[in-house]
Amino acid sequence: MKIISLLPSSTEILCQLGLEENIFGVTHECDYPDSVERIKSVGFTELDFKNKSSLEIETIVSENKKKGKSSFIVDIEALEEIKPDFIVTQDLCEICAVSKDLVTKSINSLSKKPKIITLGPKNLKEVSESFIKLGNEFGLKEKGVKISQDFDLQLDDIIFKTKDVIDKPRVFCMEWLNPIYSAGHWVPEMIDAAGGVSSLSKSGEESSIVSFKKLVEYAPNYLFIMPCGYSIDNSLNEINVLLENPELNKIPAFRKGQVYIVNANSYFSRPSFRLIEGIKIVARTINIENFIYEPKPDSIINLQNYIHFESFT
Repeated sequence: MKIISLLPSSTEILCQLGLEENIFGVTHECDYPDSVERIKSVGFTELDFKNKSSLEIETIVSENKKKGKSSFIVDIEALEEIKPDFIVTQDLCEICAVSKDLVTKSINSLSKKPKIITLGPKNLKEVSESFIKLGNEFGLKEKGVKISQDFDLQLDDIIFKTKDVIDKPRVFCMEWLNPIYSAGHWVPEMIDAAGGVSSLSKSGEESSIVSFKKLVEYAPNYLFIMPCGYSIDNSLNEINVLLENPELNKIPAFRKGQVYIVNANSYFSRPSFRLIEGIKIVARTINIENFIYEPKPDSIINLQNYIHFESFT
């Protein structure tokens, strides 16, 4: 059985199910577990996250959307050579990963037509259900159910530890720097589970642009910077676009030194089991007295420890 995984989260789930040896193609963004880096990349993006600014990337994506053009490319020749039985893709966001529509168009010329499996979780419940869905598709129902149950149990454990927080802090999760986006889909639920309030986005809804004026009015106590597709270093390199705003002092999170950059790709952007780690990261940051946890070294930094800003002094 040969599987092509065109979604980093599905690559993670397939490996959890014990199907890594059946994965014959991934995207250039599939980097977890480390062992999948040996697998051939058959999906690529024209978005240069390392060398282009967030505004430049936003402009490219917007222009492509107007033209009905995808920002991703699928290697048809590689697919023809591999002759996969299954291709796992998504229908949630055409910006973040290879879409179902692009896959459908791409396989038209293949001599062997693979089955397309589509994932599109919009909230934590649907993320949990996606483990079962993939398990069922590949005859591993019990494993899928077990992973789903483990996910739910760990989520419930976090909620139990944070449920008695009386004065829940306002949290803002910045999914893009320029323009500013408020993280949607499952992220508001993650904040709620961690014992915070995330009022500028609703669970299950798409991420949305937020004006700086609205952000100031919201007055978040904590701000997490998590640009989709960015590493912590990428975010630091781009951070001046935010720091140049003369009114940052109006935001409590900046005044109090409670602005953090997180590893978005690993723990927030991808609907995989590692969202649990993301919730724990937020919980121990905003409710350190109620939630004891030591984050992984690559997961979070406090911005005030890395840059000079008058609000932090």
